[in-house]
Amino acid sequence: MADFPGTPTTDVADGPGWREALLTALRWIVGLATIAVLVKVGIDQADDLSDVDLSLTPGWLVPGAVLTVGAGLVLPLAWRHLLIAYGWPIPRSRALRAWCLSQATRYLPTGVVAVASRLSLTAAEGVPRSVAAASLALETVLLLGWAALLGAIFIPSSVLPLLLRVVLGAAAAVGLVTLPWTLRLVGRRIPRLDALAPERLQRRQLVEAIGLFGVNTLLRAGRLLALAAALLAITAADVPLVLGASYAGVVAGMIGITPAGIGVREGVITAILADRFGIGDAAALAVLLRAWDFVFELGFLAVATWFGRTGRQTAPT
Repeated sequence: MADFPGTPTTDVADGPGWREALLTALRWIVGLATIAVLVKVGIDQADDLSDVDLSLTPGWLVPGAVLTVGAGLVLPLAWRHLLIAYGWPIPRSRALRAWCLSQATRYLPTGVVAVASRLSLTAAEGVPRSVAAASLALETVLLLGWAALLGAIFIPSSVLPLLLRVVLGAAAAVGLVTLPWTLRLVGRRIPRLDALAPERLQRRQLVEAIGLFGVNTLLRAGRLLALAAALLAITAADVPLVLGASYAGVVAGMIGITPAGIGVREGVITAILADRFGIGDAAALAVLLRAWDFVFELGFLAVATWFGRTGRQTAPT
């Protein structure tokens, strides 16, 4: 794979052995803590899940898995385009590794560890922390913007009045379309933010990043529908309701205070789908969707860790 000229040859193994042992221990702690949180969610909703009467169609799990893997690959590549947009290209494999390793920490309380982890791993690739922080903020804005747009389209009017849906959708669409100009304006108005200096911004790369975040959103919508079809007796008429519930949960989870929106997303999805599928099946879908995503995140984490071990001496140049 061809890399960009000037990519730093950072020795990612610098530091004493105790640091490596500490990082390994931290990864185990994060994984176990995440499992514990998921188990707690299941226990908290045990009463609802006792009324589960799922209609299983396992064949839908195959396209669901393909779409989940696709979404998991597109998201870190979209983030990489944000770095490139501000003049800091890093190889695809290193971007995937940094993103996946930091993503594992998002279930920890407050989210501070996830931010610190992303900044540290990105800095190891030679990217200034200010740029890494800006890219992380933009990633959150873009994920929220796309989720709000799809939510505005599909959330039932019984949950969110039509007027509010139109306002939300219009605001999200305008925000996504005008983001390149908005960032240039912010860069000019706040010259101390060197990471967002307007002369650094490569508009084409930013537009590609915005598009990739949109692709990720659509792939995640597809994996949700596949999982819903595998677990529930849904019809074509149920598609808007399922999508609306999912993205209402995503938006609520992103602005909530729980780690990775856990519990908040599940509660919103369950509340919206309960009238159609019953509270037991709705809660089961919400909880199993979280477990499904978590299993694939662990897979990405394992692959990212393996890449880090095999390419430990020198980052690609």
